[in-house]
Amino acid sequence: MKALEVQGATKRFGGLVAVNNVSLTVNQGEIFSVIGPNGAGKTTFFNLLTGIYAPDEGRIFLFGKDITGFPPDRVAKEGVGRTFQNIRLFGAMTVLENLLVGMHVHIRVPYFHALFRTPLAQREERRAKEEAERLLAYVGLLHRKDELAKNLPYGEQRKLEIARALALKPRLLLLDEPAAGMNPKETEELQAFIQRLRAELGITVVLIEHDMRLVMRISDRIAVLEYGSKIAEGTPEEVRKNPRVIEAYLGKGAAGGAA
Repeated sequence: MKALEVQGATKRFGGLVAVNNVSLTVNQGEIFSVIGPNGAGKTTFFNLLTGIYAPDEGRIFLFGKDITGFPPDRVAKEGVGRTFQNIRLFGAMTVLENLLVGMHVHIRVPYFHALFRTPLAQREERRAKEEAERLLAYVGLLHRKDELAKNLPYGEQRKLEIARALALKPRLLLLDEPAAGMNPKETEELQAFIQRLRAELGITVVLIEHDMRLVMRISDRIAVLEYGSKIAEGTPEEVRKNPRVIEAYLGKGAAGGAA
């Protein structure tokens, strides 16, 4: 089954074409990477998938449903979770509170009950807290639940951001440079964690990443963007040997030497 299908997505900013007629399919249960040099349009592409931008052309389907032009809150309700290239936690809130923020789309309490903290509202709060603590235990942060997010080590802040995305109960998880700033040990732990998400939770994962060793180890398939256009797609081995990919990263001379 197709978890994600993008058909001819294009996004322009004035005269700049940031994403140019990109089409790709991600199958359910895949770990799929989107790579490319800086300025290739990768984050803009993610912004199209999550509704931050609407495509000027093209369609986006999530598990067969057309979500083109959906605003971010509707995309989240459809089962898309996301992390960002720059960590976007609420530093002055606790680890547990950050996770509860991520659960808001699944909390169903009428305004009156929330305002007066009726038994219904209190039951929902307890349920949300229990679910948040379960997620924190899953990512190994339960012992940090009462600490301020800003006081966590960098690698644990990344874990918390992923846990907050998991609080949305996503079917598709988009990770924007999750290994950025990590040391080799943290990157290995991240790889194992992403693989756990697929194996244990059945989540389809799409990631943008500059760490090529991680990309080649973890990906089932890879798409390569350059100047907003898709120039290659295939398995890690196919992409590694593709002359256009070599040229994009190393220049024409390197591509000629690889031919």
